[in-house]
Amino acid sequence: MKKLIGLVTLLGFVSIAHASERFVVNTKIYNDKHLIGAPTLIVNSNETGSISVSELYRFSLTVAPIDGSTVSIVSELELGGKQMSPSLVVELGKEASINMDGKAFSVIVSKAEG
Repeated sequence: MKKLIGLVTLLGFVSIAHASERFVVNTKIYNDKHLIGAPTLIVNSNETGSISVSELYRFSLTVAPIDGSTVSIVSELELGGKQMSPSLVVELGKEASINMDGKAFSVIVSKAEG
């Protein structure tokens, strides 16, 4: 019984650790190969962060940890009247990008300090 209580307590701490993680997401947004924005978002795990620049673009994403070195990103980019909603699995610290009909973005995700 003590082992079961210890296991449940440990799993609870792991869940809390994942729930409170914060991530820094450095992005670059391109339209026809021209860089039009490079916002940096700080988001809590499993919460949506977003940015909108006038009529130029709207970008949002949700970051969910998979393990200690990878995260899942669900994103949405509206640019030039077109919308794309890719999902990616990204290794922390490594750049990943999506390009569709000249509309593109790249992300580098790292854990936020503190």
